[in-house]
Amino acid sequence: MKTDKPYTTYEEQLRILDEKHLVISDREEAISLLKRCSYFGLIAGYKHPFKDKNGNYKVHTTIKDIYALYRYDMELRELFLKNILVIENHIKSLISYYFCKSFGELETAYLNANNYDYNITKQDDINKLISKLKYAMNDCDSHPYLQHQRDNHGNIPLWALTRVLTIGIISKMYSLMKPQTQTLICKEFPYISEEELAKMIDLLSRFRNVCAHNERLYDYKYLKGDIRTTDVHKILNLRKQKGYYVQGKKDLFAVVIVFKYLLSDEEFSLFIDKFDYATNQLLSETRILQQGQILKLMGFPQNWHDIKACSKVYNERAKS
Repeated sequence: MKTDKPYTTYEEQLRILDEKHLVISDREEAISLLKRCSYFGLIAGYKHPFKDKNGNYKVHTTIKDIYALYRYDMELRELFLKNILVIENHIKSLISYYFCKSFGELETAYLNANNYDYNITKQDDINKLISKLKYAMNDCDSHPYLQHQRDNHGNIPLWALTRVLTIGIISKMYSLMKPQTQTLICKEFPYISEEELAKMIDLLSRFRNVCAHNERLYDYKYLKGDIRTTDVHKILNLRKQKGYYVQGKKDLFAVVIVFKYLLSDEEFSLFIDKFDYATNQLLSETRILQQGQILKLMGFPQNWHDIKACSKVYNERAKS
């Protein structure tokens, strides 16, 4: 079988870059970068902002410029994942607390389809969820504390099980809960509705996977879902097309908006400071990328810093 992407040596890879007018002043250093990051991971993954309309690299672009964006994206993954995990742990704690408050701490409670919003449109999803919960319960070899619960108490309560559940399963679990249970959880986030919270958790689960699997983050868009319009969208006057917001709905700035609502004010402020530091570091390492360009690729508006001062208003219509 022939392929249009055949194996190439490191020297051949450099010659390809030479032909595209990428500046490589130190070939040994360039090969070292290719060994550490791979051509596919470094060049194929991060070359696009540095290309002109003819497919060549912009004047004076070096391999170090591309590596600066590569490293920036790595720092973004660490920063966003850290804050997603803070929210994930918070949501897990709330789900286990309020579900057990409503239905008890026995494992039979969260394995009972009747304790969810069981109707004709959701019953298949609920049955699949319960199957995943059973599978997680039985994976005691990987999680000794589950075996400890089983051996010593004859029961694996939800607060123990949630530790092993992915945020994807947690997102699905919340979306399938009875409305009254969702409301108890959502009261911890007074400025958003139950459906808004479900959308936000779903978005975070997708971006968490991108971070955890070392995929390119800065320009990632979740095409299968988005968050609902918030006061932040309106206050920042985010860009629209045909009456629909095209910024802050399914891009990286959408995650920042979720952080605004689900992190504490102190946590959010610290996140902004670290994001600014990483972005300024990138801009100091490459003169090819401009601040406006990188912000646009991430879905950030020019006035995005105003999000710090945005007031979160209780939306009665969203709660109805």
